Amino acid sequence: MAGGIDAWNGLVADGAYEAGLAYFSRASRPEALISLSFALEEGNRLFYERISQDLKEEEAASIFRSMSQAEERHKETLRELHARVSGIGGDPARPEGMEAGEFMEGGAPLEETLASAKGKTLEEILELAIAMEANALDRYIKMGRAVADERSREVFLTLSREEQAHLERMTSLLDR
Repeated sequence: MAGGIDAWNGLVADGAYEAGLAYFSRASRPEALISLSFALEEGNRLFYERISQDLKEEEAASIFRSMSQAEERHKETLRELHARVSGIGGDPARPEGMEAGEFMEGGAPLEETLASAKGKTLEEILELAIAMEANALDRYIKMGRAVADERSREVFLTLSREEQAHLERMTSLLDR
């Protein structure tokens, strides 16, 4: 984080420390961690895509379409990491018992989150998106600390950097 405490703008992830680890097991292999991350990223992509369809203001809709595209690029990073770690190309396998896109990065169910966003102002939706990105960043940092395998640490370091970029982008949009 450039600037240290001087750059901090007050955003924090909320909830219990363990909450961000709920879907991950410390014993999980890197391939499984990547698969789960891929499914959660798809949830965020769908959230941004569907929010963009509901917004009447074109500029706001464009912002969320752009975030949906950013999540798709994040999934591409996961595809590349998966290929490098497992030696298998293509999308990572879906985690057992979980549909791709069923949950979002913060662990919230997609459909419930979309329902709660109905009728909210653009500012409130941006604040929700910022909270999701902050929680995802926090979770990936925690996972990087929790896993012993160097390849797994690399996966979560890469993901945390990308989440930081998403968070910076969303806060910039809110400031405008």
